[in-house]
Amino acid sequence: MREGGNWIPYAIRVVEVVKFMLAGKMRSLLIVDDEIGIRESLKIILKNDYEVFLAKNAEEAFSQIEEHSPVVILLDINLPDRDGLAVLERIKQNDPNIIVIVMTGSATAEVAPEARKLGAYGCVPKPFDIRELRLTIAQSLSGKALFTSTGDYQLPHCLAVEDKV
Repeated sequence: MREGGNWIPYAIRVVEVVKFMLAGKMRSLLIVDDEIGIRESLKIILKNDYEVFLAKNAEEAFSQIEEHSPVVILLDINLPDRDGLAVLERIKQNDPNIIVIVMTGSATAEVAPEARKLGAYGCVPKPFDIRELRLTIAQSLSGKALFTSTGDYQLPHCLAVEDKV
């Protein structure tokens, strides 16, 4: 046990690292946001846990998806070149197994139901709590592992702010 505290978070982290090592590669994550500050901040925060790629618009996102096949995509709904929901729909049509977590600064309660219908795993309001975002990503990957092992598990987890307990 680690000195002076709860050992469970440490144990969970060790298990995550072992999973990555056994998989032979780090899980990849694409951040799609037109705001450079958000892209770069998230990259700094997540780069120790994921291989992070960035895109500032839909076209860059599609290119990055084709080139790197990310496991998780953090997708801003308000992009300069396309509606984020249309981007989500195209991503899921091309590869239904990609996990997409929608980030929105607009009314999450309005976006969440539509994003859910289009296959988003989660909706994270901006400004977001980093711990909540990390948890959402981790949960989505746990669901992804279950989905790929059983072949019939769905990922319909997209909550509006009002849905949270």
